[in-house]
Amino acid sequence: MSNTNPLNAGVSAVRSRPTGSESATGVAPLAKIAVAMALLGISVPVMAQESGSGMEVFETFTAVGQGESRANNSLNLEALDIAMPGATPEKMVDKIPGVNVATSDPFGFYEFANDIRVRAFSIDNLGVTLDGVPVGNSNPRYGSPIGRLVDPANLTTIKVSQGAGDVTTPAYQALGGSLQYFTKDPSREQGAMVSASYGSFDHISLFAKYEIGEFAPGLTGYVSGSHFEFTPKGLEGLGKNMGRRYEAKFKYDAPSEKVDVTYAVTYNDRDDFDTMSMSYSDYTGLEAGNYLGTGTGYIEYTPWTHPGLGTWNYGDFTDRGRNFGPIAYLDQTAGPGEGTNAIYYDKWRNGRMDTLHRFNFDFDLDTGKDLSVVTYYQDKSNYGLWGRGQSYAQTQVRAAYMNDPSRTDIWGQMWYDADGNAISESGDIVDEYGSDHAIVAPGTPVYADGVDFVPGVPGRTARDEDFGGHRYGLSATYTWETENNKLIFGGWYEFDYHGTERPNYNLDGGNILGDFRYDQFNFTNYTRYIDQSVTQLWIQDTYSAMDGKLDIIAGVKALQLDRDANGFLSIGEWLKNEETFRSTKYEDMFLPQFGLLYSLNDSTELFFNYSENMATPTSGTITTAGDTFNPDILKPEYSDNFDIGLRGNFNGGSYTLQAYSISYTDRILASAVPIDDPNAGAAGNSVYQNVGGVDSWGIEASGDIMTGIDGLSFSGSIALQETTFQEDLLDSVVFIGEGDAAPTAAEGYRVAPTSNPLAYEIYEDISDNDLGNTPFLTANFDAIYRKGNFRYTFGGKYYDDVYVNTLNTQPLDSYTVFDGSISYSGKTDTPLEGWKASLNVYNVFDQYFFTAAGYTDEDGSVRADRGRQFTLKMETTF
Repeated sequence: MSNTNPLNAGVSAVRSRPTGSESATGVAPLAKIAVAMALLGISVPVMAQESGSGMEVFETFTAVGQGESRANNSLNLEALDIAMPGATPEKMVDKIPGVNVATSDPFGFYEFANDIRVRAFSIDNLGVTLDGVPVGNSNPRYGSPIGRLVDPANLTTIKVSQGAGDVTTPAYQALGGSLQYFTKDPSREQGAMVSASYGSFDHISLFAKYEIGEFAPGLTGYVSGSHFEFTPKGLEGLGKNMGRRYEAKFKYDAPSEKVDVTYAVTYNDRDDFDTMSMSYSDYTGLEAGNYLGTGTGYIEYTPWTHPGLGTWNYGDFTDRGRNFGPIAYLDQTAGPGEGTNAIYYDKWRNGRMDTLHRFNFDFDLDTGKDLSVVTYYQDKSNYGLWGRGQSYAQTQVRAAYMNDPSRTDIWGQMWYDADGNAISESGDIVDEYGSDHAIVAPGTPVYADGVDFVPGVPGRTARDEDFGGHRYGLSATYTWETENNKLIFGGWYEFDYHGTERPNYNLDGGNILGDFRYDQFNFTNYTRYIDQSVTQLWIQDTYSAMDGKLDIIAGVKALQLDRDANGFLSIGEWLKNEETFRSTKYEDMFLPQFGLLYSLNDSTELFFNYSENMATPTSGTITTAGDTFNPDILKPEYSDNFDIGLRGNFNGGSYTLQAYSISYTDRILASAVPIDDPNAGAAGNSVYQNVGGVDSWGIEASGDIMTGIDGLSFSGSIALQETTFQEDLLDSVVFIGEGDAAPTAAEGYRVAPTSNPLAYEIYEDISDNDLGNTPFLTANFDAIYRKGNFRYTFGGKYYDDVYVNTLNTQPLDSYTVFDGSISYSGKTDTPLEGWKASLNVYNVFDQYFFTAAGYTDEDGSVRADRGRQFTLKMETTF
């Protein structure tokens, strides 16, 4: 018995959507389709194998989910093998039809910049599993992106259900499909493999794996370790992103063949520097040669040549933003506080340490009766650094003492004269806790003539946030299969504890270059401790009719989530020194799924699937700032997903054609806390509300073919997608005086009267606008040519123009990027046997392009591509 998924037939990858703006590229939708069609190829089956449904199935570059009533595709070993060395598992799924991945670096390493979308949904709304273990959610703060939990070199298959995972997928935030990652089983033969890669951006990847072999009857195992590093944008010679991962997997197959048990463990340790983006308005200024009114475009901006631009805008744009990043300290003589010291790369850093243990038990109970049990435990330990100005820290310290003058947790103290008067740094009497009331270091004497002011907040400060926790869970699925019927039922339970503490400290000497002074605490943004328990139950039945030609699949799942939070959930609570306890509960006992699978002949099948999905609000919603939290108002999100398609095999290839419709309702929007609120500026302090829905439809086609030229194969795909908002978004309410004229709205907004003649609602006029970073059209193709011991690959992707704001006034141009590789495998019975060398090139033609970094209401943000990348890889097995 095996935990991995068998591969099916062949196909490649793509994505979609119209922006409604032809001004971005000057290309009409029909012309875009023609351009993309020119990119399409069809790929090559490598070997035939048996399918459980009786259909002939090919193992190809990618694979169609034969025997599934849903759109379903997989990446096989060869597709993973030719991926860019160092690419994360998240980056690899870009080859699947209906999937699009935008990253800030060629590897997809910086998690906060990864935008992974499957049809209408981001990865936060997908069910993601590793060998059947749910990741929980993929949020970089509260969850575990899959790249932390598995080394790409240990993967054997990535399976994507674009429309919906089946009812047995353990997930509480899955509105769309599922991503399932499967690792290789240990070999019965002893051996080892080592690989090393070196390339652009100081990229180094090292991987080593030892196959223990069958070291006891039925017991096999392997251990592996890897190291990865590269220089992120703007930090050449200063810092590197690094990842280290250690894995082990052991499997026991009982002699009776009635049970197998698998244990696997992953330890992950990674550090990265925040990658900066630029606002869309800054980007258009650079493109026009007039950045922030300077009259120049892509140059390096410094405070000496362009003073007064603001502390966030200094940086290197000379290469069209490809090296723009969190700049180093610019002028150590400028003083310890603000200005040019505002951004320093070493205080924009993140670290993640994870350990995941998992057991898989597969029992063959009797003929047609099987039981699968998965249990797991994960420990998470993370940190995040970020700099803060002196004045911000002083404001919080003063406000904390004003709320509770007796508190003793703050290092700095308010300064008074001998008569108890609040005084300034120069000894003048001022308003107590006002902006001039001085904060002094402990032990500073009461003010008198000749007493020096010793600052309690001497300059720049920074926060060192610690967060993490643990989670554990168990899922079990029982399958009972008879001649014409297959019944599946089971359930999943998970408990997840997540704690977050974000204290702010002085830096040594008040200098941005200084180390953290952990003995000089200023304030805390929050301390959040969240307990969460999830229960999911499911049942599904498949009935075969018409002599096995028609499968009718019906299932239902029930989902319940309980979440509690306590602590200082916002800085407002810390200022008052009053902790909060909150509790929420979300449930739906009837989430149905229905599917049909009809075999037209031995090589062609039709499929249809409908599913209703619920996503519970994220963990962050329970920490909503201030009095805006109301558990009875915020509702879960829902989606209705329809899939219909045709797929099959032919002599030398395979294909799929599928269409879908998605209705997404009760969308939850996170709004920033107002700038004058004490919670402003601290990540995680947001207000959440249900704001309407999104409609999406699309068509996806893909295929693989072996050409008449020996050793040459193609794969390709094309996807069209339209994703639009269903209704306008309430922005604000404006009150006017008696006799005043009604307010007017800016471009992209509209004014609506209310029942109160003196009140007007301002709406974002977004109904029928396109969702951000969702292209109407995408197309992929890959060609593989094998000649002797050489393999040549070449591929490309077309990505349509998109908007980076919900008002649809900020378009980004379309682009096409190409990749290629050459590899040589040593001949058998020669000294080079077991050796392999490959050269991979990303962005072969060094195409300049920008991707969406964030799509906000009015002014979104963008990131430049990194440019052409070369990577040389050497590997050997022995």
